[in-house]
Order: sequence, then C-alpha cells, then structure tokens
Amino acid sequence: MNGSIRTVSALRAAGDTDPGLQRDVNEDRFHVDIPRGLFIVIDGVGGQAAGGKAADIALTMLRRRLERETGPIIDRVREAITIANNEIHRAALLRPEWNGMACVLTVVVVDDRRAIVGHVGDTRLYKLRDDRIEKVTHDHSPVGEREDSGEISELEAMHHARRNEVYRDVGSEPHQPADPDFIDVHEIPFEPDAALLLCSDGLTDLI
Repeated sequence: MNGSIRTVSALRAAGDTDPGLQRDVNEDRFHVDIPRGLFIVIDGVGGQAAGGKAADIALTMLRRRLERETGPIIDRVREAITIANNEIHRAALLRPEWNGMACVLTVVVVDDRRAIVGHVGDTRLYKLRDDRIEKVTHDHSPVGEREDSGEISELEAMHHARRNEVYRDVGSEPHQPADPDFIDVHEIPFEPDAALLLCSDGLTDLI
C-alpha cells in the first residue's frame, strides 16, 4: 500500500460457499480474482439443476467479459451482466428442464479507492468501516423494498413468507445493457480501512 492509496496488489480476499443443513443442492457460486480486483457472488434461481446451471453460465460469461479489460469499468460491468442474462435465456430455450432458470448476482470491481458495483436481485454487498456495517445494494424484491423503506424490520423480513421472491433477475427474459429496471450499476468509495462483503441470502438471513 502506497500512502493512503490502495492498489489491487494490496487487497486481501477470501470466499466460501456451503449448502447448509436444509438443502442438498448448492446453487451459489462465487469468484475471487485479486489481481483484477474482481469479485462475484451468484445465487441460482429455478430449483433442481436449473438454478445451478444458470449460476454456472453467469459466472462463465461474467468472467469472459470482465477479464477482457477494455472500455470503462462501469460499461464492462453492465455489458457482462447483460451477456450473462441473454446466454442464460438462450440456454433455457434449448432444454425443457431448464425452463425458467435464472439467477441473481452482485459484481464488484475494485479500482484503487473506488469500487464499481453491478447488481440484480437479492444478493447483497455490505461495506464495513469504523465498526459499522452498511448495506450498499438494494434488494429487487417486494420484501426487500419494504425493509429498505423501514416499513418492516430486518428480523421481520427474514421470516416473511415472500422473502424469496424477486422481481428482477438475470436470465428470465432478454435484455439490452441500457434497459431500465434491470441492472443497478454505481460507484462507491473504498477507503483503505474499509472491507466489503458480498453474499447471497443464505448468509444475509442470518445477519
């Protein structure tokens, strides 16, 4: 680390996933690429093999575009998520058992003292700094909206009957990068003493 500026080489990161005690299938995927400052969490939607397949396709497509470091980062993130979306949708048309498969995801690209965030669904990004934890992303779900607005508490959201419903996903219908009400992409400051946590609802239900 040079002064107060974080370089990618100074990053420390780790990832893990576990299906827990209630599921036989793990539809979560993650990716940690410290040299590129690239971090991804994906949660498959669709049940059985379909959700996991959607997550696999998304991870492959995201890496393929984001590892090709051409163009502004914000544009690359938006393009990568759109490519993943359309490839999942195309694949779902080919096999009946994949019908309806999709995923939700959060992507972060760290660039010195900023982080570019791409987000669809109810995976989450948290920022930890000064003994505080801040939720950076907004859940694209009816329950998440009510929680963000303060209408219900986080505990009530965790136990709500509709907590697993989302109204935005990656893969259920074709999209273009500039489509409204699809991808949230924005930039946040990433101070040298801050940490970021990307996770699926399997973890956030416990936070």
